[in-house]
Amino acid sequence: MALKIIFLERYKFCYNIIMQNNKIDKNLITNFYEKVASKELPEIFLMTLPITLIQKSIFAHAESFLKEKFDLLHSEVDVLASLYTHDKELSPTQLYDLTIFSSGGMTKVLKRLEQRGLIYRKADTKDKRCMLVCLTKEGDKLIAQVLFEISQECSSYFEVLDKEEKELFSTLLKKVLVNINALECTSKAKS
Repeated sequence: MALKIIFLERYKFCYNIIMQNNKIDKNLITNFYEKVASKELPEIFLMTLPITLIQKSIFAHAESFLKEKFDLLHSEVDVLASLYTHDKELSPTQLYDLTIFSSGGMTKVLKRLEQRGLIYRKADTKDKRCMLVCLTKEGDKLIAQVLFEISQECSSYFEVLDKEEKELFSTLLKKVLVNINALECTSKAKS
């Protein structure tokens, strides 16, 4: 247990040092890889830390871009994109499952999107006790534009990869995500 805590603290330290001011210092990254190679850090960090750093960099860039260009928060885009990619209507529970914020946070996001005319709520024909969250025409048009522009904005991150590498990277990420989902489902079933 103490060894796990030491590794976790080293991981946090490496992460915080490398990501000072949301910028990745190339020398610190090189140092990180050397520490893993010398067995000072477990090899699993060769996968977990880069994923974390990539996510943080993309998220910070996207958050700023979305706020400046569309006056949207990342959480609001998550909701709109979830509706856009899932037949334009979902229950609040389904939205909660597809996004990464609390039910209280969901209520706040839905209220703001509804005030902007990007979503509306309607009764579920299958269950009158449930309200569905639906994308308006304006919301549909906006999220299509947002997704296109954010994909253009972030595509430069992956220019270093050729077509086959991008396909392999996508395949591997999907495989890990499916595995994580299966592990979480197994864990919940045991609880």
